[in-house]
Amino acid sequence: MIISPNSIAQLEELINQAHKICLVTHSNPDADTVGSALAFQNILNQIGKEVIVVNPNNIPDFLHWMPQLDQILIHDIEGKKVQSAVLQADLIFAMDFNAPHRAGNIEQSMLNSKAKKVLIDHHLFPDESYFDLMFSFPQKSSTSELLFDILRLSNYKSHINKVVATHIFVGLMTDTGSFAYSCNDAETFESAAELIRYGVQVKETHDLIYNNYSVERLRMLGYCIGEKLKVFPESHAAYISLTSEELMQYGDSEGLTEGVVNYALSIKGICFAALLTEKKDKIKMSFRSKGDYSVNAFAREHFEGGGHLNAAGGKSYLSLSETEIKLEKLIHSLSIVCD
Repeated sequence: MIISPNSIAQLEELINQAHKICLVTHSNPDADTVGSALAFQNILNQIGKEVIVVNPNNIPDFLHWMPQLDQILIHDIEGKKVQSAVLQADLIFAMDFNAPHRAGNIEQSMLNSKAKKVLIDHHLFPDESYFDLMFSFPQKSSTSELLFDILRLSNYKSHINKVVATHIFVGLMTDTGSFAYSCNDAETFESAAELIRYGVQVKETHDLIYNNYSVERLRMLGYCIGEKLKVFPESHAAYISLTSEELMQYGDSEGLTEGVVNYALSIKGICFAALLTEKKDKIKMSFRSKGDYSVNAFAREHFEGGGHLNAAGGKSYLSLSETEIKLEKLIHSLSIVCD
């Protein structure tokens, strides 16, 4: 991956000229979008810029320990303030998403904005017509790692501190599943090592993310595996589905089902996994795969979604039972060869 000196110079010029900067995270935020946005906000604050991070909806509970999190404006809670922040900004960054519609209820404000727009992202198929400057590198493990690369090549490197490094490390660690996937490049581990040199406490940070679940979360996970897991060994596929009533039984807090789809994928011989959760207006879908099978293509073709080769999301406006029927028909037609 090569980030050109010219693009770094353009970035610095846009930041120098900006008076109000808005960092936008994607809908249903994860640690990568939140971590990269908070890290960049810290850097920009240090150089005297007025910066606001805005998010479409609530942030998962397992991220609530992160420094500066209380500074994020959430559209579902403070919609008018979020809209105002986006429309008043003269520079907008899309952190970890490739097109305005990925920002959910912030999309229209982004489309109405007259600000310059910069993309920092690692997803496929960026909306090139929308952005004035793009750092789009799908080969990177995470947007957080990409941001770290950008910072180290810029005049902002001297402003990287322990808090910034921790935010970046959280995004890198979670988007690689604790370095279990999307990290075949030595550069990713070299970045992690350098972040540790800035003071990141690996065990403490890992525990805060992965060993900090509620009792309800563990009971929900047991229910998913014991009662809701469907396995199709002949298709090398498995999925879990949860109704809104089942979610409410366990609190339906943000991040409650984070990572559940990976348990379906962990079964021997399974190379395609899905999680379906029934929401108020749609069925939210998460897809995971092993090897060369692209769940990004699968989600884009069948469920209005997309993402990465082995991790993607989608949605369905059918009922949950109808979505299950559609998914199972597709599963039976899959041609997946597990390595």
